[in-house]
Amino acid sequence: MTQILPRSLTASILLGLSVFTSHMATANTNTLQVSGQGSVAQTPDAFTVTFVIEERGELVSKLNEQANAKLEAVVKFLLSAGIEKKHIQSMSVNLNPWFEHTGNGREQKGFVLSRQISVTSTALESYDSVLDGVMKRGVNNINQFQFIHLKPDEAYQQALIMAVKDAKNRARILASEVGVEIVGVVSVSEGSTRYQPPAGAPMRMMKEADSFSLPGESEISASVSVSFAIE
Repeated sequence: MTQILPRSLTASILLGLSVFTSHMATANTNTLQVSGQGSVAQTPDAFTVTFVIEERGELVSKLNEQANAKLEAVVKFLLSAGIEKKHIQSMSVNLNPWFEHTGNGREQKGFVLSRQISVTSTALESYDSVLDGVMKRGVNNINQFQFIHLKPDEAYQQALIMAVKDAKNRARILASEVGVEIVGVVSVSEGSTRYQPPAGAPMRMMKEADSFSLPGESEISASVSVSFAIE
């Protein structure tokens, strides 16, 4: 007598066979693993810098008044230098106890109030005059100065495309040399990103106005790993 299996059980068996067959087909596929590299060189189109105004004393209200006066002078100068208001950020405020070592040990003399001003500008040719002008208006030091790209994602996408093309070219050469044919792609994975900053992009503390040379090119690199099906 013929036994009729329930429809749900039949579907489960067919699905299991399908998965098993697919797994076996993948396991039996011959592959060629290739890595590709791509890089794009770009000249920075902007600079970013963070200035620090610092005041020391006993009364916080007095320190804040002095810092705000310097901040107002710095912002006024930056605007006159052609930097847009939206590219000037000055909300960061830090307040810490001020200690000094004396003959009686470590004593608190008051407080240290500091304000940070972050600036971004596309006028690369004016960065030296901006630094000079700001340092003359009460800024104590510069925490960070760096040449940057405003749209690094676009450069990385170009590098990624070049990396894929490089992988395909390497695969064709290898396949030709070993006498196999590429019939498809099994998998693609994206590697790490590497950013080489431009030469001459200083990041240092400053006590007085200084002069820098213009930046060179920076390099943004991408890598991919591609597994090709061969026969």
